[in-house]
Amino acid sequence: MTPLRVRPHLAEILDRTNHVVLTFSVLGNLLPDPEVVARRIREMLLESGHRLSILVGISDNPFDMLAEAYGVSEESGRRAEQIVHDAELDAAGWAPITVGAADLLDVCRETGRSVAVYAPHSESAVGRYLHRLGLRTLVGPTLGRGFAMRNPAVRTMAPVLEAIRAAPGQTAVVCATFSAMSATQRAGAHAIGVERIREPRKMLHGGEGRNAVVRSLTALAEAMAERGLAPGAR
Repeated sequence: MTPLRVRPHLAEILDRTNHVVLTFSVLGNLLPDPEVVARRIREMLLESGHRLSILVGISDNPFDMLAEAYGVSEESGRRAEQIVHDAELDAAGWAPITVGAADLLDVCRETGRSVAVYAPHSESAVGRYLHRLGLRTLVGPTLGRGFAMRNPAVRTMAPVLEAIRAAPGQTAVVCATFSAMSATQRAGAHAIGVERIREPRKMLHGGEGRNAVVRSLTALAEAMAERGLAPGAR
């Protein structure tokens, strides 16, 4: 059988990678109807007498609305958090997983690479999702919205790497958006973008440091299997 040809940029990253961080957007979506969740929070705030700015008032982003609620009061924030959490927990019971995700997790285990998940969702919803799919044992730490709220600098991805005790130069972060890839590169880690999950290939290229773009999680799993054991497992 002809060996798989792995592109040089990706091969270089995989040959340095002992740790893999999956941003949750490459796995699935626990808020498939974000505008519905945003509306529920907006209605809750309006009922409490809070006046929304024009920009926030028309936002369909539940995380924008969640931040607005915490800005009103701790109680409003907790109520908004419950609205988001309930929606996420419901989706965790039925939301599909991206094709190739299970294959990638299997290959990470077989090649000796640790895996962590970073999500904008609640840790309990992410845990339920992974358990339902039979994947929880293939994943180590899962860092979610609670972690992000305790670590405002998380947009740089550096706190995630510190929390899982992974050296940036030995870590690849699998991303679905250019913003996640940029945050990864600012933290000194390697970014691997997966096209057409959220953004096309042309949107994922660029930024500082080492990065690569793959056509699918299946293609990434195949490339990782071809490169073999992680540096720390050899």
